[in-house]
Amino acid sequence: MKAAWKRSSGNAATVALLLAAVIGLHGCANGDDAGGTIGGTTGGTTGGSTGGSTGGSTGGSTGGSTGGIVCSPTSSTYRPIRQPNATVATSTSGLCLICSVTGANNVIDADPANFAALVTSLGVVGAATLAVTDTSTTYPSGRRVGFVIADPAGTLLTANVLQNATVTTLLNGVQADTGGLGSTLALDLLGTSVTGSVPTSYLSLVATKPFNEVSITYGSTVAALSSLAVVDACVSQ
Repeated sequence: MKAAWKRSSGNAATVALLLAAVIGLHGCANGDDAGGTIGGTTGGTTGGSTGGSTGGSTGGSTGGSTGGIVCSPTSSTYRPIRQPNATVATSTSGLCLICSVTGANNVIDADPANFAALVTSLGVVGAATLAVTDTSTTYPSGRRVGFVIADPAGTLLTANVLQNATVTTLLNGVQADTGGLGSTLALDLLGTSVTGSVPTSYLSLVATKPFNEVSITYGSTVAALSSLAVVDACVSQ
């Protein structure tokens, strides 16, 4: 804040003292603001120095139980299920004639900038499902598993538009765990956007049983998006 000052015809020394006092108080105020605003925002929004470098706004804004998510082949925390040890399958259900999954193989290839799209129709009962199987590993219970997802239009995803999204784990084709938002699923921002400027999120659950397959189903609702981008299937290490 800038303060406007007018020079009076009074004692110059008095004016100087008053000016020095005001500047001193202004400096203290700025110092308090910096300590409260910067310290508070940094601590809250980025979750400290570690969250700040990798967690982005996950640690402070989204919270959840998985703050600071980085999903990459070299990450020590979350890694994608990709080829050559992965296969992908798709299906649709309900009365939605235009429901579909496009670009399914993009979820298991090595390019983090492309994605599959689960396409639904607003107001029509139906759903699209994409499932990724790890052909070389069976994961134990206790692992967090799910999908890196995004709105292709670039809008940050919220629980409201994902109310009909579910994540399911399977072992050799037999269902193990399943959940939706409001029950066992968590929705967290990724620490690093893998699709450039489009904000990506991690929709996941903690497995209570061993699994080697994970699927995401996206159903149409009034508030739903007509298309949901699926970038990767990721498992905690």
